[in-house]
Amino acid sequence: MSRATTCHAAWLELVGDILQGQPGAREFPHARVADLLRESFDAACCSLHAVDAAWVDHVVSAWPHDYLPEVPSLGVLPDATTHPLIRWYAVTGSSAAQILGRVPREVAPRGMAAEWSAFARHFGISHQLSLPLRTGNGMEAYVVSRPHGEFTDADAGLAALVLPAVTAMVRQHRVLHDVPGWRCDRVRAAGLTEREFAVLTLLGEGLTAQAIAHRLTASPRTVQKHVEHLYRKLGVRDRLTAVQRARDAGLLAPSHGSGGRRGTTDPAPLIPHPRSGDHHLASQTSTSRIRRSTAG
Repeated sequence: MSRATTCHAAWLELVGDILQGQPGAREFPHARVADLLRESFDAACCSLHAVDAAWVDHVVSAWPHDYLPEVPSLGVLPDATTHPLIRWYAVTGSSAAQILGRVPREVAPRGMAAEWSAFARHFGISHQLSLPLRTGNGMEAYVVSRPHGEFTDADAGLAALVLPAVTAMVRQHRVLHDVPGWRCDRVRAAGLTEREFAVLTLLGEGLTAQAIAHRLTASPRTVQKHVEHLYRKLGVRDRLTAVQRARDAGLLAPSHGSGGRRGTTDPAPLIPHPRSGDHHLASQTSTSRIRRSTAG
């Protein structure tokens, strides 16, 4: 079996495990995603970044854990927009994958790019490709890095295929990561998949199929299919009855009145992480430093 075939099979298995698996309170498999990204892009390192609203870059974790050493405290908060890739997202607001060497000079002038490259070279990083999970007021992203060998058009094409799947997995986890274990037990007993449970949860929040599709990075047609499956499994024919029956069965939290989140869009929280307290805003920390995580 070729390396490409093995890699594609591994991605399909991961996506299937997350999107169609049995509901259960568990941590997001960052290490598994990072390992697949490293293998897919022949990279030496994959790091997970949370850039806050002040555009300070916090490296939440990196795989392998010992690849990036800690950066000594500088006593100041460095401006992350001096990193050409982060500057690209800050300036353009793009949500597409980007290659470090392809950031235009109009966005990252030659001197800025050279200064950053000189700094990164000490960490075994010369070439990078970013897969953003959220952009806008700050950003979150996986970044794969190589000491040698520029990323190619083939890598860019693969990133365009992988990014929607990774984003969908992360967004689904955001919807369900606070669900208590006992509720997951009832959802499993009802025969719902994790994807169907995520759709049901958002139905309970009053979101339309279009809004659910946006939140979960899916098509409205796909969401409608999940809704049809939910109706069949719950023995109902409409949204309101489905939500009420789910509440009565303990599949959804009780309603808290009409002041909820009806029709809201993705509030874009920070990416899920196995440990609490890892997302520090500029007002809560004195430096941006690389963290070694022992969580998987």
